[in-house]
Amino acid sequence: MMKYWFSIISLFIIDRLSKVYMLQKPPLIDKVGFIDLHFNPNVAFSWPVVDFILYPLIIIILVLLVHYWLKDWKDKKISVWPLGLIIIGAVSNLLDRLSYGGVVDFISVPFFTVFNFSDIYIFIGVVWTFVKLTQGRRGLTKQ
Repeated sequence: MMKYWFSIISLFIIDRLSKVYMLQKPPLIDKVGFIDLHFNPNVAFSWPVVDFILYPLIIIILVLLVHYWLKDWKDKKISVWPLGLIIIGAVSNLLDRLSYGGVVDFISVPFFTVFNFSDIYIFIGVVWTFVKLTQGRRGLTKQ
């Protein structure tokens, strides 16, 4: 499990350092068009949610994620990986909100949105979890 901890901590550090770098040296002009610094005070896709709902919701979701992560860790299940990705992504974005008043986003996809590495971790973790859950349901319905 040393690989697990090294991977998760490394990904968290990469995300945090990338945000610090972007804040200290924001791109003057990105000729390729994929780097654009934004602060997002809202949730995914800039959907607005008031703070008195947002922060308790984030805490509740994180507590549930950590609960299931600990359970899966104890049972040595593979789902510690996607849950770990979601947790480090959510914690990093929460740290942004507390430190800067919004999430630091800088990867710009034209005609789509601006996001960061944490958002990628969360997306991969959610898709991975969804795939595992649907595979499990298919196995249950075939019997």
